[in-house]
Amino acid sequence: MTKTLLVTGASGFLGWQVCMYPPKGWRLVGVYRHNAVRIAPGTQPLQLDLTSRDEVWRTLKSVKPEAVFHLAACSDTNFCEENPEESYQVNVTATASLAEMCADRHVRLLFTSSEQVYDGTAEQVYTEADTPTPLNEYGKQKLEAENRLAEIYPETAIARLAVLFGKSGEGSQNFLEKWLDDWQSFLPVMAFHDEIRSFLSTRSAAEGLFKLLEQDACGVFNLAGEAPLSRYEFAVLAKECFRLSQGLILKKSQKEVEMAAYRPPNLTLDTAKISGTGFQPRHPAGELKELARLIALPPSGLEN
Repeated sequence: MTKTLLVTGASGFLGWQVCMYPPKGWRLVGVYRHNAVRIAPGTQPLQLDLTSRDEVWRTLKSVKPEAVFHLAACSDTNFCEENPEESYQVNVTATASLAEMCADRHVRLLFTSSEQVYDGTAEQVYTEADTPTPLNEYGKQKLEAENRLAEIYPETAIARLAVLFGKSGEGSQNFLEKWLDDWQSFLPVMAFHDEIRSFLSTRSAAEGLFKLLEQDACGVFNLAGEAPLSRYEFAVLAKECFRLSQGLILKKSQKEVEMAAYRPPNLTLDTAKISGTGFQPRHPAGELKELARLIALPPSGLEN
C-alpha cells in the first residue's frame, strides 16, 4: 500500500533532493510558496502558505499524509538577523502550528533544525547531549522551534543539519555551484580558514532523513558528514575533485569580513547517534567526486 509523505520546502535546496529520491512505497506531495518550477519531477506540487493555519489544516485534511518532512525555513542567517519578526513567523510560529496539527491527526513529523543551535566556541565535537547556546537569531529560532516541538509533539524526529552542498534544482544555486561558476569565470572565491564545519551533501542528508523515517525515530539527531573541514580546506578539496586548473581561493579570517549574523567558528558534529539508524556519514572527498560526475563543467576549466 502506497503511503503519502508531505514535504514542506520542496522547492528549496534540500527539499528538491529529498523529492528526487523517494523511498519505495511512498508518494510525495511537495509544498511550495512561490517556485513551482523547482519541484522535482514525479512529485505532486502543492502551493501553500505555511503561516496560514487554515491553509495548513485544510491541506492535512485533504492530502491525508502518513508523514510530514518539515524542511521549509528562512535559513539565511543574515536575513534572520536583520528581519527577526518575519523569519520568526516561518521558523517558529509555523513550525509549532504544524506540530499541533500533526499531533492531533497522529501524523509522523520530521523537522530539520540546524547546527547553528550550538555556539561553536568550544574546541570539542558537539553531541546531542550538549546544551545548545545559539548566538545568532537563526540558531535561536531553530532552538525555540525544537523546544516547542518537544512540548507539543515529543514523537517528532529533529535533525540538526550541518552545512549542505550538492546539486540544486532548476532555477536555484548553492554555495558550491556558485564557487564553480566563479572559478569558471576566472573570479576568486573567498573562504574562511577559521570556520570549521562537518560538510554534508544533500544526497546524504536525504538518506539520513529517510533512515529516521524508516526507523520511526524521535528525538534529536546530528546529521553531518564524516570529516570536519574549514571552508578554505573544503574549497581546496572541491577544486581538486572537480579537477579545476583555474580560479583563486582567497584565504580569509572571519574577523576580516563584516557580517550581520554571528558565525560559529567550530561546528564539528558527532554522528554516533544517527549512525545507529543505519546511516553512514561519508567524507566530503567521495561526495565531491560523485558530484563532479553529475555537474558538467565546460572543458576549458579542467586540467588536461
